[in-house]
Amino acid sequence: MKQKIYIPSNFPFIDIIANIENICKIRNFELIKTSEKICIEHTLSNRSALSLLSPLGYGLGVKNADFRIVPTKIAAFVGYSSKSSMFFKQGLKNIEKIAVNDTEIYLVKIAQILLSERYDIEAKFEKTELKLPDILKNYDSAILYEHNHSYHSIDISEDWFETYEIPLIAGLWVVRNEEEPIDVIELTESFAINGLEEEIDINHYDSSNIEHHHREGKILTQWNDEIKNSFEQTLELLYYHRLLPEIPSVKIYGID
Repeated sequence: MKQKIYIPSNFPFIDIIANIENICKIRNFELIKTSEKICIEHTLSNRSALSLLSPLGYGLGVKNADFRIVPTKIAAFVGYSSKSSMFFKQGLKNIEKIAVNDTEIYLVKIAQILLSERYDIEAKFEKTELKLPDILKNYDSAILYEHNHSYHSIDISEDWFETYEIPLIAGLWVVRNEEEPIDVIELTESFAINGLEEEIDINHYDSSNIEHHHREGKILTQWNDEIKNSFEQTLELLYYHRLLPEIPSVKIYGID
């Protein structure tokens, strides 16, 4: 039976998984692209040999399974990234209803934390299949894995970094202890595009935004001690906001 590899179908940074379909065929893995929720559930139930999880996914799992982080390629955003946004209806005075593609995804939980802590806003989140133009006709705001300069918005990773001064970690590779695929570090490295740099600079000039003419950010793509520290702080925030039942230990494959 083929070992299965799970990745979220909506993952916001494809460079670390650009070659995954080809590698899975060569190495005889079954690749499953699905929701974040199913990625977590199937990793917990031992149906997945390797999964790309968010900090929330890792934190929800470690109480019930012996997870290990593979110290390899990751996706983390420092400042402006254009990978995820909160869009607002024109002329908006109050935020009461926010449309999302899925109420349970990590991005939505991050936005909830930001709205609560930075803006003192408690809004109702509703799932919708509508596209952005129609969403803003029916809702006050939308949280999506996209960027569109035609609408008033905030960049979520930029807001996160300004608030907490740590990268917004989007995903990392997780295995169950002693059940990982052979050469798992080399395997996950091979999923990424060739020559992927550990830091990718982002520079954007936005003439429509008076406050942010020039916006800067970075995408970090390699696990290291700095990322581990940010990961631990993220888990603490998720616990503080009651999104995790406890603060989990951060265990690294090949070390712990």
